[in-house]
Amino acid sequence: MTELKTEEEQIEAFKAWWKKSGTSLVLAVSVGVAGYFGIQAWQQSQENHLTEASSLFESMSQAATDLTQEKNLKTVSFIADQLVNEFDDTGYATYAHLFQAKVDVMAEDYDAAVDTLNEAKASTDDVALKAISDLRISKVLVHQGELDKALSQLSMITLSEFDSLKLELKGDVLIAQGKHEEAKTAYQAARDALTQQAQNPLLDIKLQDLVES
Repeated sequence: MTELKTEEEQIEAFKAWWKKSGTSLVLAVSVGVAGYFGIQAWQQSQENHLTEASSLFESMSQAATDLTQEKNLKTVSFIADQLVNEFDDTGYATYAHLFQAKVDVMAEDYDAAVDTLNEAKASTDDVALKAISDLRISKVLVHQGELDKALSQLSMITLSEFDSLKLELKGDVLIAQGKHEEAKTAYQAARDALTQQAQNPLLDIKLQDLVES
């Protein structure tokens, strides 16, 4: 009887505790379960978001392989705008700016190209992408005849991997300014900055032309 009474007391004690705390426990468990599935749903949503951005990027890249076709220009601009406005939380937005700048150049809208490239630079913390943006801005400025601005833009590139490209373009600017000796020095430094495996036949031609002149 003692054991039975003890069991009955335990049951009654449990009932009393459940009446007092059971609802809170169920709510806590429910919130925990909902939170778990909520996180899973959020993670799946993020994965779908990135997958869609990746798919758009691939389509944009494909269209950009031939920007001589009007339909491809429109496709690149349309997708670039979508990536910038709807997927700016992904790295693809920066590439969208870079591709849009190509379209701007094809349309000979050089001011727009510079603005777009500055947006690309501002949209990322990746130093390599910033360097690419600066290099392309410099090229557009050269095309516009803004030679001093082009040199100033080039000076912003500090990543050593871009030394050869930066110095070669610097040489091009100096040639345009009539500073042939300084250009030769820049071209030589550009060639010296190449890795052992890398080759740049056009750079060799530029340097040889100056040596022979």
